[in-house]
Amino acid sequence: MQLNTGQWVVIGVAAVLIFGYILGYFYNRRRAEAIFTWLRLGLSTYGEVSIGDKLPGMATGGRLEVNRAAAPLKRVEAVYLLAPRDNPLFLVFHMLQRRGDELIVWVTYLARPEQSVEVARPGDRQFGGRLKDKEKPALTTPQSIHGLQMAVEKGAGAQVAERVKALIDQYPSTIIRLSIRPEKPHLFLRANLRLMQANHPEDFFSALGKIAS
Repeated sequence: MQLNTGQWVVIGVAAVLIFGYILGYFYNRRRAEAIFTWLRLGLSTYGEVSIGDKLPGMATGGRLEVNRAAAPLKRVEAVYLLAPRDNPLFLVFHMLQRRGDELIVWVTYLARPEQSVEVARPGDRQFGGRLKDKEKPALTTPQSIHGLQMAVEKGAGAQVAERVKALIDQYPSTIIRLSIRPEKPHLFLRANLRLMQANHPEDFFSALGKIAS
């Protein structure tokens, strides 16, 4: 049986997708194992680490939790999300959005933070929406720190803001979004995981925990 040009194209595309899936799948598996070890070591600075529920949908990654964190923290949850390298089409859209492997951390403190702080990359919609929210404490005009925008609750003490600045000074390229707020969870962090892994995990999570000191 002879195949026409269109059929050969279909076969070629299918072969590329299958080959890409195999390579991406095994690469992400190795990445996930390395990230799991790195993240568990870092979170252990807060207390006993446990594995959280599996991520829903097609997300590649995992979840770790510290349900009884050492004071002044109460609970810490961390999720690592890997780029969909096992699906070449999804990976293209992911790259067009300028996204890669990401780390997301939620922290609940024993006591409510004394000050709200918002940090984001320029153009972040959530950051812009928070500045316009009239139902929450007003924030100062954003200032630029290492290419990040930072806005602070007006009329409050400067301790939390200064600790956040210290974290940004240490990890300026890794932070994508950071929020300190009165409602639980009190801290939200989104970071570039590839850049973050270049740092010692215990150092990073120790610096993150100092925001609540």
